[in-house]
Amino acid sequence: MSLAGRHILVTRPVAQAAALMQLLEAEAAVPVAFPLIDIQPDEAALARLATEAASADWLVFVSPTAIDLAWPRLASAKLAPLPRLATVGHASGQRLAERSGQTVLYPEGGDDSAALAALPALQAMAGQRVLIVRGHGGRPELGQTLAARGACVRFAEVYRRADAAPDWTRFDALAARGALDAAVITSGPMAQALYRLGGSARMPTLQCLTYCVPHPRIAQALHGLGATQVVTTRADDKALVAGLKEWFLRHP
Repeated sequence: MSLAGRHILVTRPVAQAAALMQLLEAEAAVPVAFPLIDIQPDEAALARLATEAASADWLVFVSPTAIDLAWPRLASAKLAPLPRLATVGHASGQRLAERSGQTVLYPEGGDDSAALAALPALQAMAGQRVLIVRGHGGRPELGQTLAARGACVRFAEVYRRADAAPDWTRFDALAARGALDAAVITSGPMAQALYRLGGSARMPTLQCLTYCVPHPRIAQALHGLGATQVVTTRADDKALVAGLKEWFLRHP
């Protein structure tokens, strides 16, 4: 098996890492929990969420974290009628559909806000009230696009990101043995955090590491930091694992 015995850094927050780590273990890889970002719920924003959602025509979730934190609050509020639901990618769409039991709009051919905004259902938006559920400091493009089409756009920023405390001692030990095989990076902030927290002494190791990412934008961020080996896949866990398998089949 192409991943057998390979040490793969999983840099997601702890609460979001389990499924990917299980898939890697099923391929006989050795997943290494290496969270770079700590998710801190914004309790005040979550407390307001149901009231804000009640006046919306659309609820748009831009990340798995937004779904995980916000949906339990919305479910307990038992809104009727429920606004239309949308997400930015296939994996998030499936996640939200399973949790809500509702039809969810998401792009089949892309995994970002541009692909969502291109869907026919979001073209004629005049007078539509859109609540975008995200973290503090999220990307502005989706809101700007929908507002330009006539929507009234508001944001529910339900969490903050903070630096986590990854195990650099284990990182250094694996690197010293030549056993640091790859890292899965699933957001631009994670890429930035890895290089910032790693410091200049680890820069050569980080730049030579193989990365697997779910979006070209993240690949571009890593290339800008000096990384040379980046595998880009679709934004779901099975695709990430398949991308790593293919890479190591071609680069044993």
